[in-house]
Amino acid sequence: MTMIKKNALFITLLMILNFLYTSCNSSDDTVADELENPVNFEEAQLFDFILSEVDEDLVESIVIKQPTMVNGVPENKGEIKIELAYTDISKFSLKQVPFNTVDFSISPDIGEQHILPGKNITFTITPSKKTEVTLQYNVLVTVKRFNPENEKLKINAFQFLNAQNPGLDEDISSSEIRKHIFDSSYDGTIVMIVPNGTDFSNLAPKITYEGSSITYKTKAGSAENFKEFTPGTFLDFKYPNQVIMRIHNRNRSEFATYRVLVDVKTPIVFDDVTAIINDGNTVSGFDAYDNIIGFTNYGNYPITSDIFVSDMNVTNTPEEVIKNYFISVILKGDDIIYTNEKGRLYAQVNFPGNLIGTFTGITSYKIDATFSIINRNFSIKKRTNVLNAMQDFDIYTPIKIELQANVFVSAP
Repeated sequence: MTMIKKNALFITLLMILNFLYTSCNSSDDTVADELENPVNFEEAQLFDFILSEVDEDLVESIVIKQPTMVNGVPENKGEIKIELAYTDISKFSLKQVPFNTVDFSISPDIGEQHILPGKNITFTITPSKKTEVTLQYNVLVTVKRFNPENEKLKINAFQFLNAQNPGLDEDISSSEIRKHIFDSSYDGTIVMIVPNGTDFSNLAPKITYEGSSITYKTKAGSAENFKEFTPGTFLDFKYPNQVIMRIHNRNRSEFATYRVLVDVKTPIVFDDVTAIINDGNTVSGFDAYDNIIGFTNYGNYPITSDIFVSDMNVTNTPEEVIKNYFISVILKGDDIIYTNEKGRLYAQVNFPGNLIGTFTGITSYKIDATFSIINRNFSIKKRTNVLNAMQDFDIYTPIKIELQANVFVSAP
């Protein structure tokens, strides 16, 4: 054998021995690393399972059963069961994982829509270092069977809370929400009574309702004017605005419509509690007095026609037999009386030349005139539906004023 062949054989043997040595050391290092740093699957356990396609409020229940772990290694599969309220979404995916995706991977992956309602699907979590052992969960998503067209649509409560409305001293709730006979275009009418001086244009309602969503509009117009209502939204209830709320079902194929009217309990306030007719001069015969005393409309809605007295009660007279000599008492305006505008009290009387009493001289004849504010003689032009709602709810406090006439008395 030549020297060249011997050298080649020697080099080949050295290379084989080096490869065998390196392989043994590498295998020993891998085994040692696995013994010193085993995979801990507890780091990859799922304690929540968030779906990408739905909000949390759609999730009615979630139950997670963890697999049995022995020394951090799973012995069986875990189970995840999620129940959703009705939705027409047909495919779902996992939104996020709690573990480091460098150390573990999951299949199906985040965002892959492989979850179908009513069908089990296995999610497999695989470590990056040791792929022959995995952590698995059987995932089942169920959706409640429900027809949106049968969804109940209703406002249960309407409030102005002091915490959201700094101008109010206390919480205000609607006494009742009703559908009245005068206007069938609404599923219900809500009347809110606020204190005198409240800014009608800046109120934030709290609404409790049954349904999937709620929208509103404050001005007349088409359905496109409706906007999404969110808690804390301030609305303008000041006339001529009229707030309309709609409760929608889940797929918005159906809705219930409510209107909201806001006013004060005592919209009409007189300049004084007593009024003297004829500037205090004695009264006799038939006469009319057009501006005995003024009043202010502090209500949200305008007064566009006369308000007639609803009751008159004689409180002071020199005669033994009580007689009422006031023919009519009316609240009037030159035109429409809007919020914070003035009106006047008008009265017709027919007193005898002198009243028969126990003495001769001048005395005061007095009556109390009461106005129910809303009665059949009072209407709001072009807004009769508002009047009828207010009348139906009977919300206003009757107002009273004392009318005084100076009359001449003669003894019998």
